[in-house]
Amino acid sequence: MLISSVIVKIISAFYKIPLTAYIGAEGRGYFSVAYNLCLPIHAITMGALPIALTKLVSTANAKNDMKSVYAFKSAAKKLFLIAGAVGTLIMLLIAKPYTSLIATSSGSALTCLALAPSLFFSCACAVYRAYAEGFLDMKLTALSQLVEALSKLIFGLVLARMSMRFLYFFYLENGTVLGIIADSEEKALAMIYPITSAFAMFGATAGSVIAYLIAVIYNRINYPDNKVSKADTKTAYSELLNFSVSVIGATAVQSIANFIDTSTVQYALSKCNAAALSELYSYSGDDVHTYVFGIFATALDFKNLIPSIVMALGVAAVPALSTAFEGAQEGFSKLFESIIKYSVILSSLGSVALMFFGDSILLILFGKYNPDIAENGGRLLYLFGLTNLPFSVSSAVVYCTQALGFARQTIPCFAVSAALRAVLNISLIRIDSFNVSGAVISSFVGYSVILVWCLLIITKRTNARLSITRAFLLPISSAAVTYFALDYIKMRNISFENIYINMAFYGLLCLIFFLLSLLLTKSLSFKEIKVNK
Repeated sequence: MLISSVIVKIISAFYKIPLTAYIGAEGRGYFSVAYNLCLPIHAITMGALPIALTKLVSTANAKNDMKSVYAFKSAAKKLFLIAGAVGTLIMLLIAKPYTSLIATSSGSALTCLALAPSLFFSCACAVYRAYAEGFLDMKLTALSQLVEALSKLIFGLVLARMSMRFLYFFYLENGTVLGIIADSEEKALAMIYPITSAFAMFGATAGSVIAYLIAVIYNRINYPDNKVSKADTKTAYSELLNFSVSVIGATAVQSIANFIDTSTVQYALSKCNAAALSELYSYSGDDVHTYVFGIFATALDFKNLIPSIVMALGVAAVPALSTAFEGAQEGFSKLFESIIKYSVILSSLGSVALMFFGDSILLILFGKYNPDIAENGGRLLYLFGLTNLPFSVSSAVVYCTQALGFARQTIPCFAVSAALRAVLNISLIRIDSFNVSGAVISSFVGYSVILVWCLLIITKRTNARLSITRAFLLPISSAAVTYFALDYIKMRNISFENIYINMAFYGLLCLIFFLLSLLLTKSLSFKEIKVNK
C-alpha cells in the first residue's frame, strides 16, 4: 500500500501538469474550487466509518468471531451507502451558493456538479477496502487506488482535451460557444474553461466508479457474503456508530478548519480590485479572481510535495515512537528529537529547492503552453519555500502526537490555527498588492501554532527533552548557507544555456553544499541511521 501511495502521488503530478496546460490557470481555478468544496465533505463522511470498520473487523477476526465479522460487513454496507448519498446530496445542494457567494466563481458550479457523484462511489468502495484491511489485506486498497488514479489521469485528460478542441474549433468556425456569440478569443476561452474543467472532473468521477466495480469483484471472489440475522446487524450498527463518534470530532474539526481556510482565501480574493489584479498579473479575461486562484493552486501543488514526504517520516516513526514511549526515558527523548530533526532537514532542503529552482521548474513544465503560469507562479513558489518549514514539520509532529495517544489534545490547536488563518486571510488578501501572497503568510502563522502547540503537548506529557539548537537551528542554518552559496555562484553568471543542464548542475551543488553543512554542524549523524538485518 505504501508503494501504491507513492505511485498515486506521481500519477497525480503527471495528471495536473498537462491538465493545467489544457485548461489554463483559469480552468485550474475552477477545478480547485470544486475540490476545495468536496474534500471537507469527503473527510467528514469518510473520516470515521472506514477506521471503525477496519478496527472492529480485525478485533473480531482476532477472536475468530466470524459471526460478528459478517454482521459488521452487512451493517457497514448500508451505513456507507447512506453516508455517500448524503455527501453527494449536500454537494449538489450547496455547489451553486458556495461558488457564487463564497468562492465568487460561478463558473465552478459545473465542475462541482461533475465531481459530486464521486462521493457516493468513493463511500461505496470504502466499505470493501476497510473490510479487506480488517483481514490485514491491503491489496484491494492498493489496487483500487492505482486504478482510480490511472482512470482519472486517462479519462480526465482525454475529456479535457477533446472538449477544448471541439469548443475552440467551433468558435473559430462560427464565432460562438454553445450558441453564444464570443466577441474575442479571450471571451471565448473564458466561456470554454468552465466547460472543459467540468469534463476534466468527470475523469475523477469515472475513476471512482471503476474503483468501486473492482472492489465489488475482488470482494465477491475473496470475501463472499454470509447470511446475518437482523439482531446481529442491529448490534453491529450500534458498535460501528459508537466507535465512529470518537473519531468524527477530530476529523470534523480538521476538515472544517481546512474548509474555512480555503473559503476565506477565495472570499477575500474576490474582494480585491479586479482591474488592479488584471494589471498585476497581465490578465485580459473576464474572471481574474479565478485566474489568480488557479495560479495559487498550481504553486500549491509543488509546495504540498514537501509535507507529503515529511509526513511519510512521521507515519514510519509511529510504531517506533509508541514502543519507545513504553521504555526508557532517555531512549524516547533521543528518538523524538531525531524525528523532529530529520523532519526539519527534509523540510529545509525542500525550501531551498522551491526558493532557488521554482522559476526553472515552472518554466520547464508550463513555459511552452502556459508561460503566464511560469511568470506569475515563481514568486509564490519562492514565498512558499521561505515559509514552508512549519507547514511541513507540523505534518510529522501531528502524527507523533496521535501515535502517543494525545489526539484529543490537538483539537484546540487546530481550532485556534483555523481562526488565525481566517482572520489573516481576510485581512491580508484583500490588500491588492498582497492578494494570494497573504494566504502564504496566514499559513505560516497558523501552522507555526500547530507545530509549537503539538511539541508542547508531547514534551509536557512525556517529559521528553528537545534541543531547539540541534533539532531546528543547525539544520535551518545549513539550508541558509546552501541557498546563499548557490545564489552567490549564480550572481557570478556561472550557468549553462540549456535549462536542464543548468538545473542538474545547481541541483548537484545544492546537495553537496547541504550535506557538507549538515556534516560540519554535526546535524547528520550516521549513528542515528540504523539498518535492521
